[in-house]
Amino acid sequence: MYVPLQTDRSTEFAYVKSVGVIGAGVAGLQMARALLAHGYKVTVFDKASKVGGLWRENYHSYGVQVPKQFFQFPDFPMETVKWGEYATGAQTQAYIESYAQNFNLLLHIRFNTPVEGLMPRSDGQKGYTFKLGEHGHENFDFAVVATGMYSQVPNMPEWTKAKGDFQGQVLHSSEYIDQATASGKSVLVIGAAKSSIDVTLSASQVSKEPPTMLFREAHWCTPRWIAGIIPFQYVFLSRLGQALVTWYKGAWPAGAPCIHSCLMWILFPIMWVAFRIVELLFACQRGQFGCYYPKLDVVADFYGYGHVLDTSFIGAWRAGKLKGKKGTVAGMVKGGVVTEAGESINADLIICATGFRKAYDYLPAKVQAALTVEDDGLYLYRHCIPAAVRDINLAFCGSECASISNIMTYYLHAEYICRILSGYVSLPDEGQMRAECDTMRAWKRKWMPMTANRASLVLLHQTHYHDQLLRDMGEQPSRKGCLSELFCPYEPQDYAGIMKSK
Repeated sequence: MYVPLQTDRSTEFAYVKSVGVIGAGVAGLQMARALLAHGYKVTVFDKASKVGGLWRENYHSYGVQVPKQFFQFPDFPMETVKWGEYATGAQTQAYIESYAQNFNLLLHIRFNTPVEGLMPRSDGQKGYTFKLGEHGHENFDFAVVATGMYSQVPNMPEWTKAKGDFQGQVLHSSEYIDQATASGKSVLVIGAAKSSIDVTLSASQVSKEPPTMLFREAHWCTPRWIAGIIPFQYVFLSRLGQALVTWYKGAWPAGAPCIHSCLMWILFPIMWVAFRIVELLFACQRGQFGCYYPKLDVVADFYGYGHVLDTSFIGAWRAGKLKGKKGTVAGMVKGGVVTEAGESINADLIICATGFRKAYDYLPAKVQAALTVEDDGLYLYRHCIPAAVRDINLAFCGSECASISNIMTYYLHAEYICRILSGYVSLPDEGQMRAECDTMRAWKRKWMPMTANRASLVLLHQTHYHDQLLRDMGEQPSRKGCLSELFCPYEPQDYAGIMKSK
């Protein structure tokens, strides 16, 4: 059973006995496990027939961007993939299914049951009535959204609405499930981030001619091995790497030691030079010159469009097996598209790797107003708790937070939310929570590029972010020893044991 680390308990959420969770991916499963350990009645709803979320089915050749040791549940190792290897999508899905089975979570999941909306309860109690379509409805005292960052509404460009004389096929990257779809075709891929690169590389193996990847702006590609020698995680995900980023872009507003803010003023000129050297190294290693050289600096660009790549794409590009072109589609025509510069590109298959957009229309209007969703996303206290949580009885596990190792971030979210509900973590008042959101908003808008999910971005600051969650929970942030605390990256296994078992 759960043994609290703190003896004083808040009772403001004592009315919560039952919790409804939306989504059965890596966030929803960990949320369910934590809630069960804390003694709550839990039901997880998912529109699909099995667990996994985006890992259940995605574009051909999809996989994780980080080594196995960074994408595994903290206390349930992935035994089927070797240390340092990158798991495929199929391997990751099988691993997630084994996690659900190991912790007996399937008994608490309602598959093939989409949540059409949350409504105020008719009995006057706090919480929500989950509208489940043909499956009726069900009441819960509290709701947790765990739908993930990249699995809601496909974001398609406006020009795809008017096909004109174009006779070919237009897909979102999430619909490119079978590589045979591109077989013998002229393929055009829209985008310049990880999914577009993966899809272009996949299509190049079967297409009629080298596929074209069309992009508006070039972005930095972080190599798995920097200079072919150093694993990227030792540069960017260790405490030392965290410090370098902090001294360049500023301290994480909620969680970074104060000394970092002082050191930034002293060390910024040195960091500016250091990151120019990093950019030159990446450009040489990846061949990113001319139109392929990004406008944004490497850290800012990573926060808008970051991705980590192996050498396959660069090798295929240099061998002439695929093409890259800078431009924007003006419209579709017979046989392909025309760019805004007037250039024609042949295509009979267009794949838009243009991401996803969030939707909140399943929530009551009062709740949507309380959340105040903005153009750059939803700003939350600690990236998971609405400032008005006491009024709207809602939290977000993972669906509004993007880190490098999101599976361990969601693990911490799940336990954090449970300790709030159980009274072992006391929240500040609404005004203080909104003040933190305001500070975070101003800091991010100062230097991060404008994207629809800027509010959610943690990424290279994840260690300091995790430190703050741990301090709130009364846990020790420093979990390594001696020199490894400074030079070795934090991995999920470093947080094992924080989530209690039944």
